[in-house]
Amino acid sequence: MVVLIDVLAWIFTGLLLVLAITCVVAGRGGLGRNRYFGVKIPALERSDDAWRAGHAAAVLPATIAFVVALVASIFGLIAPATYWIAVLVAVLGVIWVFIRATAAARQQRPSAH
Repeated sequence: MVVLIDVLAWIFTGLLLVLAITCVVAGRGGLGRNRYFGVKIPALERSDDAWRAGHAAAVLPATIAFVVALVASIFGLIAPATYWIAVLVAVLGVIWVFIRATAAARQQRPSAH
């Protein structure tokens, strides 16, 4: 029987992968500011430079959170209690992404457009 936490763990792990890929692409300039996709926090919306810097800074925490959540989810197949670790890591990972992205974006000077 599939339990809700099992499904949530795998969904959150997948979303962390999407977040990590998004941060890589946006941090390299392949995804510009837009209304729909990316880390949508005010500090990153200030300028194109803030957008890129914030996403670039978020690559490390997003990737680490994804890898840890993936390992926990895999172990969850054997020991279902570890699914809780994956969910917790996902939540903490997103918080870490927001903190790192905000700090990096705030260090960027507003562009003179």
